[in-house]
This record gives sequence, C-alpha cells and structure tokens, in this order.
Amino acid sequence: MKKPVSTLKKPSASWPSSRRSAMADTGLFASLRFKFALLLALFGGLLMLSVVVLLEQNIRHSLYRENIDKGLGIARAIAFNAEDPLLTGDDLYLFSAVKNARKAPGIDYALVVDLKGKIRAADDVSRVGRDFTSSPRNEVVKQGDRYRVIRIIGSRDAVLDLQVPVYSVAETPVLLGEIHLGLSETPIRNEILAMRYRMALLALVALFAGSIAAFILAGFSIRPVLALVKGVKAIGEGNLDQHIDLKRRDEIGVLTTAFNDMAASLREKEFIKNTFERYLSKPLTRIILEHRDDIKLGGEEKEVSILFSDIRRFTTLAERLPPAQILELLNAYFTTMIDIVVDNEGMVDKLMGDSVMALFGAPISLGNDPLRAVQCALDMQRAVIDFNRAQTEKGLPALEMGIGINTGPVVAGNIGSARRMEYTVIGDNVNVAARLQGLAGPGEILISAATWERVRDQVEATAMPPMTLKGKEHPVDVYRVNRLRFTAEGEAG
Repeated sequence: MKKPVSTLKKPSASWPSSRRSAMADTGLFASLRFKFALLLALFGGLLMLSVVVLLEQNIRHSLYRENIDKGLGIARAIAFNAEDPLLTGDDLYLFSAVKNARKAPGIDYALVVDLKGKIRAADDVSRVGRDFTSSPRNEVVKQGDRYRVIRIIGSRDAVLDLQVPVYSVAETPVLLGEIHLGLSETPIRNEILAMRYRMALLALVALFAGSIAAFILAGFSIRPVLALVKGVKAIGEGNLDQHIDLKRRDEIGVLTTAFNDMAASLREKEFIKNTFERYLSKPLTRIILEHRDDIKLGGEEKEVSILFSDIRRFTTLAERLPPAQILELLNAYFTTMIDIVVDNEGMVDKLMGDSVMALFGAPISLGNDPLRAVQCALDMQRAVIDFNRAQTEKGLPALEMGIGINTGPVVAGNIGSARRMEYTVIGDNVNVAARLQGLAGPGEILISAATWERVRDQVEATAMPPMTLKGKEHPVDVYRVNRLRFTAEGEAG
C-alpha cells in the first residue's frame, strides 16, 4: 500500500503571529523573550556599573594626585624663597608669600612654621604667634622625600595638610622650619560628584538603549523557539503535518532537526496505526505499537470468550448470484458485523469465507468479556434484520445467521513464522465455540455452560437438551440466548 504524501506546513511565514500567540499565552513578563532581554540588560548594566566604578576610582586618584602635585609645587616654591626671610626675620616677605599662595584655587590656608613650632606667617593674621599642633588621629596620606601629606581628621571640611620643610642652602643643610599648605578636598569631591552624575546619566541612557536592543535581539534569538512551541502545540492537538524550515548549525538547529524527525516519525506511526486498524482491532493495534519490540512467536494461556458466526445456506446462495455480487454482499455484511464487534470492544480474529471469529478477553481483558460477547451476538442478530431489509429493497436475497459462544482457557499469542505471523487463539475451547455455531439454527445464539455460568444473572436463556459435539465423548450442556435480563425488564431498548 502506497503511503500518502502529506503537505508539510512551514511555520516560517507565521512566526510573527506565533510570537504574539506565545506571548499572549505566557504573558510578557513570563515570556522567554522578556527573560532573555532582561538577562542581557542586567549583564550589560553590571558590566557598565563595573566600568563606571573603575573609571571613577581612576579619576578620583588622578584628581587627588593632580591637586596634591599642584599644592606641593606651590609649597616648594614658598620653601625655596623662605630661607633668607626666616634667617633675617623678614616676616613681611613671608606674609606676602602665604597671601599669594592662598589665592590659588583649592588652597584653604597657608602657614610658615619655625623650628619651635610657632606660626611665623599665615594668611589669617590671628594665627600668627600661635603653636602649630597636629592631632594624633590625623591620617598620613602620602609621604616622600622632603614632603608629607596628612589628612586632618575632625575639621569642618576635609583638608589635606601639605608639609614641605625649609632648609638652608649651606653645605650642610639645616632645617629652618616648615611650610604648611591646606588643600581642601571639597572641590575634588564636588568635581567627582559632578562626574558621577554625568556618568550615571550616560549609563542610564546606555542601559535604556541597550535594553531595547536586547529585547529586539532576544526576539530574533528566540524566534525558532517560538516556532517550536507552536509546532509542539499543533502536534499535541493532533495535527502532525508540522515541519520547521530552519537552517542553523547551533543547538537550536539540532533541536529543530530533532523536532522535524519526531513529527515525521509520528506521522509514520499514525499511518501504520490507521493502516493496522483497517485489519486489526484497536486494542491489538495499540498493543502492537506500544510493544513492537516484544512481538515474537509463542503465546500465553488466558480465559477468553470466543464467538463464531456463520451465514446459513450461503453455498446455495453463492451458486445463484454472480461472483461480483457475492463479493459486494459479503463486504456489506462484514462491514456491519465488524463494526458491531468493535463497538462491543471485541477483536475480529479472522474472517473465514462467510464466517466471523471474534475474541473477547484477548489480547486484553476488560473484566466482563462473556457478557460483551453475548451482547455482541444479540446486536449482530438485530443488525441482520435491518441488513436484510436493505437487501430486499435492492432485490437481493435475505441472509440468516447462526452464532455460537464458548468461554474458557485458551492459548493466545502470535502464531506463524518470523516472516508471517498472526495473533489468534487455539485450544479445545475454540473448537467448542465453532461446534456450537455449527449447531445453531438461523437467528439462534447458542452458548456453552461455561459462558452461561458467567452471564446467568444478566442474560435470559433457554436450556437445550445436552448435545453431542464432534470430538467430545460426552454430551455438553447448551443454552439458547433469548435476551438480556435488563432489556426484558425495560431498562434498555
């Protein structure tokens, strides 16, 4: 049988709608696109924050170094020219020097201190003559050859005290005093703060732009994932004609290829299943597909109800009608009978000429197999009446059918060879059912004592005289089914 070729859908043209559908199903904040964009934005934000922090540290150090170097330059200039005034007592020159130094930006104070620790000159005249003291809590920031930078703790404004010694220019330098220059940290901090605001604004603008770019990039990145989601949903709804046309060499490409292979495999399995169900019952088809690796020769013993039905005087009928008409008649008849067996959850084991062999309890038992077999037989006899009515309208002869049912242990399984096997049942109880069918008259349903014992509470039947069956030494009890008891009581039609 040639396998029909399916027209595969290519979701690439519907990806935008699939993205909208996926986001509508999951919500914007729960969508993979939003999470991916958020992850990219957070990574970019952390990276930018790290850059800003490192840049601020570098700028802070540069500003401090630049201002300290500038202040030390001023203090060294004063110290270079303060030797003679300190030796000669020219305080006027010293005052002029500290006044000029005070005018430089960022200089908070300027002092000239002698060896005794007395302030000889200051930009603030009220401090002249006082002792210059330094708190032990002050922090030494930087110290080098002939200079020292101390951060004064506890002052109103943060101040760096730049200390430069004054030496004589004699062959052996003599320490004459010190120059103290107060360098305010406030301008440095203000400049750093302004720089921080500018960088923060720039970072926010960059983060916003980066978030938008990340959201757009995430949309392109997860587009195949959304197509896969749509395809999986379609397969879950039973639409197996799915194919995603995506050429990628990454993990998503591998996943897409696996999805396409899975869809193709499911289509093939569904085709095989539908094909099997044209010849086998659905339970057997399901078991074969679920346990195809377990199919092997042999079988198992289980209790089964076996039903045989046969058209009476069919040989005479076949002699009267042309072969094509006989074939049409049998096809119509078997279609009706097989549907009834399947509706009663039985399995059509085989069709033999004008006979039907059906099983109830194999390959799986539903617990009420004998009752379903009897119900099936009654439905078949009622269906023959309707079938004959349609046949009569076509000018064709009516059919009459006899049915036999037996219940008991049989061997059920796959019988045949490795190249050709079929599922069936064998055993003496199968022969008994066939013999009962042979004894049944037109329109009759004969059941064995074993079947009667299992359905006597639900079935109304008439005990027949014991009958001798071919292959049996002793007569067996036989019952003719009339109807189901609940039907007789009017609980069902």
